[in-house]
Formats: sequence, structure tokens, C-alpha cells
Amino acid sequence: MAVVIALRRIGVSVLMAFALLVATAGPASAHTVSGQGATNYRSTLTGVTPSMRDLKVRVVNLGSDLEVTWTGATQLIIFGYQGEPYLRIGPDGVYRNRLSPATYLNATRSLGAIPPFADYKAAPDWVKLSGGRTVIWHDHRIHWMGGPTPPPVAAAPGSFHHVVAWKVQMSDGTTPIVATGSLDWVPGPSPWPWVGVIVALAFIGIAAGLSRRWAPMLLTLVGILVVADVLHAVGTGVFAAGSTAHKLLVIITGSYYSVVAWVLGAIGMRLLSKRSVDGLFAAVFTGLVIGLFGGLADVIALARSQIPFQWGVVFAQVLISVSIGVSAGVVIGSILAFRINRPAVTADDAALGAAGAGS
Repeated sequence: MAVVIALRRIGVSVLMAFALLVATAGPASAHTVSGQGATNYRSTLTGVTPSMRDLKVRVVNLGSDLEVTWTGATQLIIFGYQGEPYLRIGPDGVYRNRLSPATYLNATRSLGAIPPFADYKAAPDWVKLSGGRTVIWHDHRIHWMGGPTPPPVAAAPGSFHHVVAWKVQMSDGTTPIVATGSLDWVPGPSPWPWVGVIVALAFIGIAAGLSRRWAPMLLTLVGILVVADVLHAVGTGVFAAGSTAHKLLVIITGSYYSVVAWVLGAIGMRLLSKRSVDGLFAAVFTGLVIGLFGGLADVIALARSQIPFQWGVVFAQVLISVSIGVSAGVVIGSILAFRINRPAVTADDAALGAAGAGS
């Protein structure tokens, strides 16, 4: 009877993990910043003409957004796609033109719908966004909009390609300012070495489950898994442009599905430290959730050159590989450890099970 109950616990862990997957599949896909995930397209700023001490322009969020800081005493105007005033930065704060088509085109990564009242020819209707001197916005001019792959890239995806040069126009009073940049294709690495790492890590977990020291070994692997997932979440959030509060929001919204796994992972580690087989149930759940969301959801990043992560592409790929490989090892190893170390069925358990079957 005890064995049946324990097997049911493992089944519940699996069902809970997959229920979590279904419930959060929409927002909890790959790690992204401003909607941009791992890619081989790289957008970089090449210059600002004329160079101005009071103006700072950056490409942020992996080429998805532009960030402009203006500390001058005058009003800086940033123009939209049809040359209309779109954004304004000055001593009184940041404003956006409600009538600019760019206001609505930039609302999504695809082209947003333009309402009938938006008119690039109309006098600006400024709406205050903040009292600061910095604005971050999504700009379709600086990133790849999707659609057909550029022919040179399709012909030789393993080579570097300059895709297009972009520019964004601004003005400081009567002084025109142009920010220029380059959108390039930078091929990613081969994923096969990472596949080898994943397989090796999975076998370590399996070996742990078969070992006489299954409890401390699986405890260590669960700890590594949780730490790797936390680092992955924090590195993605810190990479995002914006305030500290915004970075924290990216961490939370990008990993809220993993928080339960982190907590259960800690509980499982405590139980495993006492050689309790109950810790294996928490280990299975932790491995499934982190493996699915922290690993497999980002598996494409193993073959990409641009990853939204603060501490480098290689470190991100290490964490993803750990999330996939160690999670697979923990899940399989925990099941094997349970089969070997499950509580013995006593005579009372057998009698209770027979009575239940008879009823």
C-alpha cells in the first residue's frame, strides 16, 4: 500500500508540472526582454551626427529598443517613420505625440494598428510620459521585422552578413541630428557540443539515482539546478534596460512559474539531507518545471549568437544546458532511487490493500 501511495505521489508531481506548463504556456515561453529572445540578428549603433555632450543614444534589449537620454536645456525632438514629431525630451520631462502614427505602430513588435485620428501632418498633441530625461521605445527601424529571410542569409547562414543600415532622425531646435546603426546577421555556434554536455549531465543524475549515496548526490544536483535557474532569471532581468524596478519585474514575470519549483527544490533538498524518499517527489517536480521552462523553452539559444543575458552568451548557454541535462538526470535518477529505496510493504499494508481491493 505504501508503494502505491508513493507512486501516486510521483504521478501527482508529474501531472502538476504539466498542468503548470499548460496554464502558463503563453507568457512563460523563452526568456526575452521587450519581446526579443535569442537571435542571430544584431543591431548596433554606429554613430550620432553631430556628436553632442548632452545626448546619449543606446541600442538596448538585444536590438529591440532604443534608449535616448537628453540633458540639454532645450527640447530634443525624435521623429517618427514619416518625419513627424514622435517623442520630445526636455527639462520638463518626456512627452509622446498622441497623433503620431509611430505611437501606435510601435505598440507591438509587429506593426500596430493606426487609429483614424492619428495624422503625421497634424500639429503634435503631446502627452507626458515621465518627468525624467530618458526614454526607451520599441523602434521597427532597428530590428529585423521577420518575414522572408534575406537572400544572402538564406544562401549562407553560416557566414556574417550586413543586412541593412538604419537611421533615426532627431533635432535640437534647428540642429538636425541623425543616429545611425547597422543590422547584421551573426551566425551562432554549433549546438552539438552543448548536446554532449546535456547528455553527460543527464547520465550523472541517473548514476546518482543508482548510487548508494543517492540522497546527497541528488540533493547536490537539485541545488545546482535551482541555482542555475535563478542565475538564468536574474541575468535576463538585469540585462533588460530600464529602472531597477523594471528589471525586478522582468525577473518575476519571466520566471514566476519557476518560483514554486525553487521553493519545492529547497524543501526536497532538506528532505534528501535526511535520506527521506519524500524528497524525491519534490525533486521530480523541480526537475520537470525547470527543465521545461528554464531549459527546453530556451534550447534554441544554444545555436544563437545573441542572447538576452547580462553575463555573456556562453554563460547563458551553460545555464540552459545545465537546466536541461541536470533536470533530466534528476527526474530519471529520482524515479530510479525511489524504485530501489522505496519503503517495504508490510503485512499490515498488504492486508489494508487487499481489504481495499475487496471493497
